[in-house]
Amino acid sequence: MNFKWLITLAPLLLGACMGINPNTSPKDSFTVPVAYEVIFERAKAQAQRCWSADGEFPIIGEINSADRTAFVAVTGELGGSRYGQVDIRALDAQSSQVQVMVNGINIWNAKSLAAMHEVIQFGTPTCISYMPRPQ
Repeated sequence: MNFKWLITLAPLLLGACMGINPNTSPKDSFTVPVAYEVIFERAKAQAQRCWSADGEFPIIGEINSADRTAFVAVTGELGGSRYGQVDIRALDAQSSQVQVMVNGINIWNAKSLAAMHEVIQFGTPTCISYMPRPQ
């Protein structure tokens, strides 16, 4: 029997069952000199390009102008588990606190976490991190 399809599909199936765990999932928190609305647009474009698996996983997001916060997330097809999320909070008019978290499986891994950091910081969409990181 040929189980090659199962090996290919297994990581996606596992990713579909396991969302973000705030205690164990890879995450990155940082401050950038960028307005929270700009970060929202960058993160949303990046998530659509790199986290949605060609539209198979919906991207959701919202800006709360009253609280000066925003979030972008990739969810399962039924909107259940979140596999990647960016939380943004304005510190002032031109700087923001950002937390990016991924579930660590399949395309929502530490490499995509680093790429999202670069997109938020520099504004150039990329699904691969090109910047050296401290170990």
